[in-house]
Amino acid sequence: MKRKMTTSTRIIFVYLAAQLLPVPLTFLFPAEKQIAMSLTLAIIFAFLGTITMIVINYKEKWTPEAPIIKASSAPIPKVLLWGVLGFIAAILIQIVASLIEQYLFGVPTESANTENLREMTKAYPLLIFMITVFAPVMEEFVFRKAIFTQLNMSRVGLYGSAVISALLFAFIHFDGHYLLYGSLGLWFSYLYYKTNNIFTPMLAHGLMNAFASLPIYFPELFQ
Repeated sequence: MKRKMTTSTRIIFVYLAAQLLPVPLTFLFPAEKQIAMSLTLAIIFAFLGTITMIVINYKEKWTPEAPIIKASSAPIPKVLLWGVLGFIAAILIQIVASLIEQYLFGVPTESANTENLREMTKAYPLLIFMITVFAPVMEEFVFRKAIFTQLNMSRVGLYGSAVISALLFAFIHFDGHYLLYGSLGLWFSYLYYKTNNIFTPMLAHGLMNAFASLPIYFPELFQ
């Protein structure tokens, strides 16, 4: 009997497709247009991936059927409150983690990943939607609702699943700030656990990315 793909697996598959498919498609265009088309395709696939994940989340049951905690989702006011507080705490976590990385491990405080995104957004403003909306939504669906939840229902348990999902979250950013992104991953997992609502870490994550993008539009404030 053919096994049905779990909802968590579908979410991860959509994420990988959204990340990887733009790469080979870029080479279908002339060399002089490939950079612009790579950014355009990245935005299109990020948008499609986000919409697809939202549809999957609301139309299909998560399998195995078990929430991260045995409690109903927090009410909207509490979700919004924790989302905003989570954003503020995320900024503080970034500052502390960056200082630890700099003074203990010699890692530069500036994230190459963040700086590259800022430079690309200056040239291609529509990327701001991918940074502040599409990426946070997809990453929270994958690393918190899919991986964190799925692992929590295995022998790994709550703390082990939080650590593993945080490490994977750190790894996919590919810029050496593993403590920083790992700490953020743990914090976003806590926000999800606290409210049992995936929108909470999505809101905190999106606000954090928006804050990191402010130097693009208000450079005089960060000089």
